[in-house]
Amino acid sequence: MKINQKYKIGIDIGGTNTDVVLLDSDNEVIACAKTATTPDLNTGIKTALKQILDEASIIREDITGIFLGTTQVANAIHQQDNLYRVGVIRIAGHHPQSLPSCLLWPPALKKSMYVDTITINGGFECHGDPITPINPAEIRSALKELLKKNIESLAVIGVYASLNSHHELLVKEIAQEMTQGELPISLSHQIGGAGFIERENSTILNAALKQVMPTAFKNLVAICGDLGIACPLWITQNDGSVADLANANEYPIFTISAGPTNSFIGGSRLAQKEDAIVIDIGGTSTDIGMVRKGIPRRCFNNSCIGGVTLNFPMPDVYSIALGGGSQIQFTQEKIHIGPKSCGNKTFSQSLSFGGKQLTLTDIALALGYVDIAGARPQNVSLPRKGCKAVIDEVVKQIYELISKIGPEERSLPVIMIGGGSALLPQHLFDGRFIIPPYAHYANAFGAALATISATIDTVVSLEHRQETLEELQQQAIQAAIQKGADFKTVSIVDIEILPYHYIPNRMARVIVKASGNQPRAI
Repeated sequence: MKINQKYKIGIDIGGTNTDVVLLDSDNEVIACAKTATTPDLNTGIKTALKQILDEASIIREDITGIFLGTTQVANAIHQQDNLYRVGVIRIAGHHPQSLPSCLLWPPALKKSMYVDTITINGGFECHGDPITPINPAEIRSALKELLKKNIESLAVIGVYASLNSHHELLVKEIAQEMTQGELPISLSHQIGGAGFIERENSTILNAALKQVMPTAFKNLVAICGDLGIACPLWITQNDGSVADLANANEYPIFTISAGPTNSFIGGSRLAQKEDAIVIDIGGTSTDIGMVRKGIPRRCFNNSCIGGVTLNFPMPDVYSIALGGGSQIQFTQEKIHIGPKSCGNKTFSQSLSFGGKQLTLTDIALALGYVDIAGARPQNVSLPRKGCKAVIDEVVKQIYELISKIGPEERSLPVIMIGGGSALLPQHLFDGRFIIPPYAHYANAFGAALATISATIDTVVSLEHRQETLEELQQQAIQAAIQKGADFKTVSIVDIEILPYHYIPNRMARVIVKASGNQPRAI
């Protein structure tokens, strides 16, 4: 064992399994563990953490960080569960009536979280002048009306608040005073973006999701302490960077696609391929995306989650309901794989484990593709020919998924990762397919590789555009280094410029983000 070695832990909490990896300073895997995701999440995390600590026998004080990726936020939207009831205040002096809140949302999702919208005076024109003066008495009246309807969280959206946040901040100040700081509040200018509807969608979702993280991870710090781990806990975000738990609680929307981001980055690094197609086969679903220069490709247009259009970038992901727990049905000689899945109950509900459901895991066991302790593949009565037909259908669906990637990219190597990848031997596919070492732990591995980033968000004059932008970029780089990023790897990853039209001196809001790798010592 190396002298003065430091370690970090990556955790991925999926709908079926919780994976944990222990990495050294060279990002080499020292230990790994997989356990069924438990209803309270923390029990499964504690079990997996204890396994890797027992296996590695390291000094606990040498663990310098835990990096956690989770699909809990996305799952809350898809399952319409554990969501706050949200009231909305629109700050729009022209009182638009043609575009109601939650426009074009799936009805069930809207019903699960949305209460009402009240529009008040205020907001800004594109040139920076107020549309109408904002009225504190009107703010108080709107809040009283919403509180009467038993809202649990508040979303505040002002016209052009991305350029001037004053009116949104005033609403927050009054709301905190009226509720003694008990009401969770989300402000649209902190979520970002210029488009009003998409910004409103994102802010309402963020407000609804504010109990997901605290509920899921309220005891996690104490659990780590019980195991002798005392180090920072980081939550991975959509862009592959990290936030502390307090920030993740405040802005859960920024973790909504962390799962695919982690899996694509982890798969790429495990296979040592900077340009590749990555297929993540889990217990319930299969995701496919593309990595260029080690970075997941983003959506070209506005992103979408649960049928809701949002205004911030997320990985470009294609998904199908196919995984290790997918239930297999036959109708009129047609094979149906999913969408129903046994999920984290696969190892109790599948035929091979004494259950009553025929799953994809059963098929792989019956064909001898995988060997799982305690399994009884003889319970599967489907003939070998039928089992092979199911596998043929799986392979067909995977190739169809790949065909959705652009024609120029279809020649790239294909990296298969996720727990479900073990069910499908490499010989079923062509020579482009790679199943790297630790493929089952790629998501947790990717979480442990999360970058450290910093954002500079300010209003400046762009009269001297080049010099000003260069100065802001240097500020962002220095801020990322101060937060702990390796100075050799820090670079600018995003610049957003929102001009104040018709205002002298070419004033604009400029948002610059810099990101870099964790230092080797972390």
